[in-house]
Amino acid sequence: LLLLSDEYVRNVAEDARKGGAVALAACALGLKKVPSMGQTSPLDGLTSSVQVAATECRDLILASVVHSCQDHSQRVRYYATESLFNVIKVLPSLAVQHFFILFEILRSLYADVDRDVRSGAQLLDKKLKEIIMAAINNGSFTVDACMPLFVRFVYMRNKPTKRLTLTWLQEFAEKLVGSPLLEFLHLFLGGIFAMLADPAETVRQ
Repeated sequence: LLLLSDEYVRNVAEDARKGGAVALAACALGLKKVPSMGQTSPLDGLTSSVQVAATECRDLILASVVHSCQDHSQRVRYYATESLFNVIKVLPSLAVQHFFILFEILRSLYADVDRDVRSGAQLLDKKLKEIIMAAINNGSFTVDACMPLFVRFVYMRNKPTKRLTLTWLQEFAEKLVGSPLLEFLHLFLGGIFAMLADPAETVRQ
């Protein structure tokens, strides 16, 4: 993993950086069955040291792929976005633990200049929503934790960020048990009203 992170993801050659991101996602698949610390292991005799090492490996994979998502090459960003999708798909607990980092990188990819990257970001967004909604409904994540983030972004001038944030608020309203969004309605309603008056048709819609 260190080799992939240091020698490939940060290589001067574009093909090496693309390959590094893809290979890291493949490595994530190998860690799928190894639980994080505090979780019950399906593998007999798994020691805590192995669990610690696996957790460190997961974090390294995520950090390296996120780094690739910020690459100056559009093609590398595209492959990295696809890799990040695959990483959180096989290791959804990572998405819950590092949601704020992932949402920040998602904001960037969602507004990318490259259409293919934006298309990949939409798939990543859909998967991240699916994971977070499930985590909130099962109690491993809370609306309280992420709502200040969305309240801040709904008032931003950046149109892609506002559109992305609105889709998350809509997802919360439709998918969460018990309508927990109502408690925070007064915090972001002004931002939504402002969007209705936005000169950009895509925002108003």
